[in-house]
Amino acid sequence: MGPVQVQETMQNSSAKLLSFAKLAHHNPWLDLLRTAAIVFVLLRHGSRIENNGLSDGVIANLFANGWVGVDLFFVLSGYLIAGGLIRRSGSQTGLFPKGYFKDRILRIVPAYYAVLFLCVAGFFPGFGQASAQSIFAHLLFLQDYTGANINVVFWSLGVEEKFYLIAPVIVLLLIRQSSLKACLGVCAALLFISPLCRGLTFEAIGGAVAYDAYFAMMRSPFHMSMEGFVVGIMAAILRARGVAMSPTLALAALGLCAGVLAVWLGSHEFLDQITRIDVWLTPSLLALLFGLMVFCAACLANQKLRFEPFFRVNARLSYTLYLVHFPLLPLAAALSAALAAALADQQHYLVFWASYLALSYALATALHFGVEKPFLLLKQSLNRPGRPVAAATQGETALS
Repeated sequence: MGPVQVQETMQNSSAKLLSFAKLAHHNPWLDLLRTAAIVFVLLRHGSRIENNGLSDGVIANLFANGWVGVDLFFVLSGYLIAGGLIRRSGSQTGLFPKGYFKDRILRIVPAYYAVLFLCVAGFFPGFGQASAQSIFAHLLFLQDYTGANINVVFWSLGVEEKFYLIAPVIVLLLIRQSSLKACLGVCAALLFISPLCRGLTFEAIGGAVAYDAYFAMMRSPFHMSMEGFVVGIMAAILRARGVAMSPTLALAALGLCAGVLAVWLGSHEFLDQITRIDVWLTPSLLALLFGLMVFCAACLANQKLRFEPFFRVNARLSYTLYLVHFPLLPLAAALSAALAAALADQQHYLVFWASYLALSYALATALHFGVEKPFLLLKQSLNRPGRPVAAATQGETALS
C-alpha cells in the first residue's frame, strides 16, 4: 500500500469514527423514541436541583415524572435484543448465539467502566467516596441489588445486564410456541412477575414507604423491573410473526399515545407519595403504553421522519448522556450560582439549565467518540459481512 493509499485509509477511518453517519436499514422512528427517553431522564434529574425555575403545575409534573424515560429504554431494549435474537435463530442453533455476549460486552462495558472510573477517581465534584465493596459490586453489575451509591443512574445498567443473560432463554421459549396465542400467553405470565413481586413487598411492609426505600426495594432490583423488557419482547414477537399496522394507522396511534402520555405525566407527580397504584399498576401500564409506541415506530420503519439528523445524533449520544449527566449536576449548579451572583441575575435557573445541558452534551460527545465509538467499530469489524451475526448487530440495545 502506497503513501497516498495509507493517507486515504487513515482519512476514511477518521471520518468514520468522528461522525454520526446514517446506517442502512436503520429505523429513525426508534431514534425518536430514544431521544424522548433520554430527554425525560435529563429533565427528571435536573428538576431535582433547587432553584430550577419550576413550580407546581403541569410542566413541573412532566419534569418530575421524567424517570419514565428509563422504562422506555427498557421496552426499547426488549424489542431490539429480541429482534436480533429472532433473526439469529434462523441461522444458528444453541441457546446463546455465537457472538452474543461479545457484542453485549463491547456495546455496554467500555463506556460504563470509563465513567465508573471517573466517578471513583473524583473527576466529578462531589463524587468519589466509594468503598472497595461497592466498586466491586459495580464492576460485576450487581448495583441494582447492592445499591448504586457511586452514580445513581448505574442501577439500570445492572438491570440491563441481567436481562441480557436471560433474554435468549425467554426468546427461545417464545419462538418455540406453536401459535401466536400461546406465545402471548407466556408473555402475559412473564408480565405479572414484577408487579406481583412489588405488590407483595409493599403489602408485607404495611404500605407506608418513603421514596428512597421504595426505589431500593421495589424499583431498582432486576426482578422488580422486568415488565418493560417483556413488553418489548412481545412487540418483537408480533413483528416477527407478521403483525403490523398500516403507516397511517401507526402514525396516528403513535401520536395518540404521545398525547395520552403527556396528559398522564402532567396530571400529578407519580411518586410524591407511594401508593398501591404506583406499586401494582403504574410501571406495568407505562410498559404497555411504551410497548405500543415501540410497535408503532417499528411499523413506520420505511417512512421518512422530519428532523431525522437531530434524532439520530441524540439517539447515538443517549447512552453516554445517560452515564454522565447525573454526576455533572453539582458542577452545573455551582457554575450557574456563581455566574448568577456575578451578574446579579435573579433568573439563574436559566443559566443552570444551559450549563447542565451544555456540560452533559460536551462530555457525552467526548466519551462517545473517545471510548464508545471505537468499540462499536471493533464490534462491527468482528461481525464482518457474510457472517450470520452481522445482520443482527445494528441497534441491539436501546442506548445505541
